[in-house]
Amino acid sequence: MKKLLAILLALIMVLSVCTFAVNAEGDPTPDYKSVEYIKTDMLYVHGTSQTAETEAWQHWQKLDLYRDYDEDEQRDMGVKREDGISKEYYFFLPSGADGKKAEILNTFSEDIKIGDVTVGSWSTAVIDYNTTDDFKVTIGGEEYTFRFRKSGAEAAVYINNPDADGNGTDLFSYLSQDKENDAKATGAIVNKDGSVDNTPVKKIKGRGNTTWQKEKKPFNVTYEEAVSIDGMEKTKKLSLLANYQDSTLARNRILFGIADAVGIPYSSDSRFVDFYMNGEYLGTYEIAQKVDIGKKNLVKVIDDDTHLNEDGTLKEEFPFLVEIDAGAGNTDYHTYSSKAKCNLTVKGPELDNDDPYYDKVLHDVKTKFDEMYTAVVNDTDNLTDLVDIDSLAKLVLINELSKNWDVGISSFYLTYQADEDGNYKFFGSPCWDYDNSIGNATGVKSDLRNMGVTDYEEPTGWWTKLKLNSGRGSGKGGKYTLPGYAAMNETIYQRMAEIWFEDFVPALETLNSENVAEGVIYSKDVYYNYLKDSAEMNYEIGWRINTGDWICDHSELTLGTYDKETGAFTADTEVTKYTDSEVFTYEGEYNYMIDWLNTRAAWLSSEFYKEVYKELILGDANLDGSVNVKDATLIQKAVAKLTTLEGDSFTAADVNADSKLSVQDATNIQKFAANYETPYKIGEAI
Repeated sequence: MKKLLAILLALIMVLSVCTFAVNAEGDPTPDYKSVEYIKTDMLYVHGTSQTAETEAWQHWQKLDLYRDYDEDEQRDMGVKREDGISKEYYFFLPSGADGKKAEILNTFSEDIKIGDVTVGSWSTAVIDYNTTDDFKVTIGGEEYTFRFRKSGAEAAVYINNPDADGNGTDLFSYLSQDKENDAKATGAIVNKDGSVDNTPVKKIKGRGNTTWQKEKKPFNVTYEEAVSIDGMEKTKKLSLLANYQDSTLARNRILFGIADAVGIPYSSDSRFVDFYMNGEYLGTYEIAQKVDIGKKNLVKVIDDDTHLNEDGTLKEEFPFLVEIDAGAGNTDYHTYSSKAKCNLTVKGPELDNDDPYYDKVLHDVKTKFDEMYTAVVNDTDNLTDLVDIDSLAKLVLINELSKNWDVGISSFYLTYQADEDGNYKFFGSPCWDYDNSIGNATGVKSDLRNMGVTDYEEPTGWWTKLKLNSGRGSGKGGKYTLPGYAAMNETIYQRMAEIWFEDFVPALETLNSENVAEGVIYSKDVYYNYLKDSAEMNYEIGWRINTGDWICDHSELTLGTYDKETGAFTADTEVTKYTDSEVFTYEGEYNYMIDWLNTRAAWLSSEFYKEVYKELILGDANLDGSVNVKDATLIQKAVAKLTTLEGDSFTAADVNADSKLSVQDATNIQKFAANYETPYKIGEAI
């Protein structure tokens, strides 16, 4: 019954904004005056060829090249905002629109003529168009010039509500006032094949932290029913990522794809879309499955009641989703780990403070997290009982590969759930928020000094294991993050090295191939082709390609390669340049990002080669690559049963090959270290 009522309400909402007449051929003709978001004295173009559809209209716009610079920046540049506003108008068409014919809606009070085509007042007509010519129209005795642009992105998203607060405030203005403001809306999803989905929006509201402070706002969207965008899995809850600080608009998408390809659970699927609100083009966005719980959402194993028994009591073991979140505030359902010195936001189940299990769930989350954290720090015997090694290793690797600034501080998610044997443990998943990665951010200089990191912007050098969680500005170090300790954990690091060659290298090979446009990760040329025209539109309307001091200089880079035979990393002797002037281009920005990622992968391969393909040396009991008195001491401890040597360590320590460890093995190593001859090939590869 509830579902039926929801469907009826959705239909009423759609029908309330538009009425239809029937023309002589029997086709429905919309009454555009009743479409609430469509304004008078404007020219509109339809984003799809389905003429009866009324939610995918967009009005013409002028370019606003300095819209993204404040008054101080404009003064420093010696410009005024009005200097960057074009005289010409532009129609920014999505990929789903016809490539040769455009349907024009005229909401002026007089008929107009475009070429040989007359468009009546509050009527539509179809004209031939291209993206190279200027078009002229005379309105009220004044001539206007307009041009067309057309995107290659995978879809377009239209969301419309001209009265978001009931007092006449348009949707963008209302949402921008406060990130907590939300509203219903109508809209359309137009896929690149021209198909249209007019499912209404149940709620749209702001999202993000740093990006929310920018004019190009990010949003979370909940649809009335689950929707699919260009073949994505159907879901109700989606995030519209502005990717404002990422000039390529692609870092999140590429790393989400790698995460999915290597098998990180609940990796978010996403698409590049052009976003329109109330008929205005807002730029290139990435629409992604929101990190949220529920059967029709990303993390399906957790729902509102999966923590409860059938009688309503709390389960002894139940699944939950938790985020390490330095920015957790009073409105978040969160606790604090004194062990890891970090806030933990519980994303699911998210309980109200009057729920009888509110405090108990938080206590259980904290207790289980602390136990797991301690096991990771100390590499305890019960480590594998508390955390899924492979998924945590993969999540750390994604952050290490990308040198993600935010690793271990925010957007680092862990899902607590049953494994295939029914045993509950933490899984590293899902992955999220990578705009400050792949050589994009400069980092905070004081933090980098405290960490002892001098090469953060470079594709070489370790990162995750050095990222600090506390002690900022103290100069005394501080606690390491969970992923930092994981990267230093011998068990996890060994698995990271193996997984790198097993899963990551093949995923990167797919990324660097050509014409792969299916599966969980595409090739780099496919991503680029989806974005190049959309990105041009995005930057033409005024979003700047380089967003300030926080962003690295992407003008040049020292590349490097990896030799599979020797395991060596070799840096180029000359830098590669990505711009011949101070003007950055989208192509240059994209190539810089791909080259940085591949050089980073080459360096990591050389480092992990030492772990996976290292030679076993006779006498090297501690497996550090050399034979000395430390190895003899370690063997003596093993003989005294103060420690245990197994696997490669045992094989290297058993100098006389009698299948047992003895003082004689240690003595022979001591002789070798003192340059005395022994009857064994100590120091040579086994």
